[in-house]
Amino acid sequence: MSNVIQLKNAAKIHGCDNIVAEVVTISPTDATNWLRCNEHNRPVRKNHVNFLASEIKAGNWQVNGQAIVIADNEQVLDGQHRLLAIIEAGQPIKTLVVYGITPEAFSTIDTGAVRSSADALFLHFHEYAQGIVRAVATAVPWLKQLERGAMRTGGSSKVSNTEVIAYAQDHLSLFERAERLQSYPKDNRPLSVGVGTALYEYFGRRDEEKADKFFQDLYTGENLERTDVEWVLRQAFAKDSQRITAKLQMSIKVRMCIKAWNWRRRGMDVATYQTISVMPSEDTRLIIL
Repeated sequence: MSNVIQLKNAAKIHGCDNIVAEVVTISPTDATNWLRCNEHNRPVRKNHVNFLASEIKAGNWQVNGQAIVIADNEQVLDGQHRLLAIIEAGQPIKTLVVYGITPEAFSTIDTGAVRSSADALFLHFHEYAQGIVRAVATAVPWLKQLERGAMRTGGSSKVSNTEVIAYAQDHLSLFERAERLQSYPKDNRPLSVGVGTALYEYFGRRDEEKADKFFQDLYTGENLERTDVEWVLRQAFAKDSQRITAKLQMSIKVRMCIKAWNWRRRGMDVATYQTISVMPSEDTRLIIL
């Protein structure tokens, strides 16, 4: 066994020559020493390291069968970001380690599909249709931004599967709102059900009755006048969907919806495109009435 990477109670994997595995606790010191064995470190995604470190600090890390894979020459074939996260968090984690893989096997690692938030959520809410579960999984990261009161440029922020599950369990109304939005004609939807669910949930916390009416009008377009803010918003998004290039970022669309909601909440009557327009230089803080 290696002088650097010690697996004191490793078990040989049945059917494989010289490959062993063990669930071990890796300390920040262990992680540092293991990474020193790497002669050719791969590019590091710092944001991913920070994300994993935050998961460790929050106590969300669990032994899930995903292994840190070490070659027979002690190169870290899979798990570099997890080891860096242990160092960043300054806390040990318990995880499966597989040792003795040939370095040539590296090219076959991570060729499978990654489990999405929707996949994880469906295991806990299998009574709902998959489309509804996907919408809720999409909604959660957007809701967290709305709650923070600031919108990330370009899209929703990354949220772990553990956080998505916990949030959905605490906010079961998300599933009801997603079901309602999905029941409206698909061809008339100005926004995806996922993003709409996030806004519907957040606006509903302000005024449930007005939120119901706002999203019914926005998603169906029924009985609207040209001066209604919901009609103006629908037209703006319909034109955007026809563009081939320079489409509106979803974060901009979300802010346009917030402006339309605030207009409706104020009881204003005549709306124009200027009512809902968002300038690139505009303050990214979210003020929701």
